[in-house]
Amino acid sequence: MERAGDGGAMAAALRAAKQQLRAELRQRLRALGAAEKQRQSRLLGRKVIGHPKYQESKRIAIFLSMPDEVQTEEIIKDIFKQGKECFIPRYKAQSNHMDMLKLSSAEDMSSLALTSWNILQPSDDDTAREEALAGVKLFCRSCSHCSFNIYNLSDVIL
Repeated sequence: MERAGDGGAMAAALRAAKQQLRAELRQRLRALGAAEKQRQSRLLGRKVIGHPKYQESKRIAIFLSMPDEVQTEEIIKDIFKQGKECFIPRYKAQSNHMDMLKLSSAEDMSSLALTSWNILQPSDDDTAREEALAGVKLFCRSCSHCSFNIYNLSDVIL
């Protein structure tokens, strides 16, 4: 049982562990060659696209990859090829807030703004895009009130 006052120490320990894990993962990613990153991205992409949860979903949220991450462009192209709706994150500066905004096509990615973190996302003044999570409670895994399914990547990989 957690004692009063332990919450701050536990939160600090968790933040430190996350930072250490992120640093280790960055180091491992840097050690991989470009061909190996591309190979692993293709394998993961095939796994995601072939997964029953992906196949049954009509609305899919996905991140736009940076060079050192799993490449998601082929998955995004498949989302549109299959007639699904695609939502991408827009992070708010100086905040933990994130919106999931609709991407109209794979080509729509070229119209996105590049943030100071080198992340492509809809600009702050882009108000015409549908917001996927408006009115949806984030603790839902499969919301019965809408057609938006929320899955962790680990649901697909396992």
